[in-house]
Amino acid sequence: MRQRKKVLAPVDFFNEVVQLDAVFDMQKFVLEDVLKKINAFSGRYTISINIPSHFIASKHYMDQLYDEIKHKTKFPEALDIEIVERNEITELETAGENLRKLKSLGVKISLDDFGTGYSSLTYLRVFPVDCIKTDPSFITMLESGPRERLIMETLIKLCHELDCVLVVEGIEEKHAADSLSKMGVDYFQGYYFGKPKPIAKYVEEYQLDYLSS
Repeated sequence: MRQRKKVLAPVDFFNEVVQLDAVFDMQKFVLEDVLKKINAFSGRYTISINIPSHFIASKHYMDQLYDEIKHKTKFPEALDIEIVERNEITELETAGENLRKLKSLGVKISLDDFGTGYSSLTYLRVFPVDCIKTDPSFITMLESGPRERLIMETLIKLCHELDCVLVVEGIEEKHAADSLSKMGVDYFQGYYFGKPKPIAKYVEEYQLDYLSS
């Protein structure tokens, strides 16, 4: 009898990887694949990869990351490193130095799920951040009341004064996109604009130049 495959949500998949102690191997595989795709697009489009926050303070891991990027792509500016705040970063100065080393190559640095993890404002002070991506829960602030709306407006102003791009995740309805656009949000992400799909579909749909290997 044919065994039915189990489909996992992203967060469940990541938890499975953690339990298997395979996070490092997964990160290595993802980075290699993304660098190949950046090369195939000749650096015309930015591609993001998530890095668990506790990896950022690891000099060994970040030095390996630096070497991979430096030697395997001519377009490091097309790579966006998104820091995922699942664990607190305690060695802030070391983490900041590691990120600045990556930035010297032209790599972009983003804070993902901003506002839901540890010491987000401290990270903004120490890390060379180019982009802030809010957690989808921030969408509820639009309809929660004036206090919550003020928090969102303040975050937008803070990002722009720090010369950061602000991306709001979790957009599923037009009115949310319209309201946030009027408030000054730079970019949006969510099912209202489209669901994730294989890169080959994007290449076909938008007739993108892609040097397949």
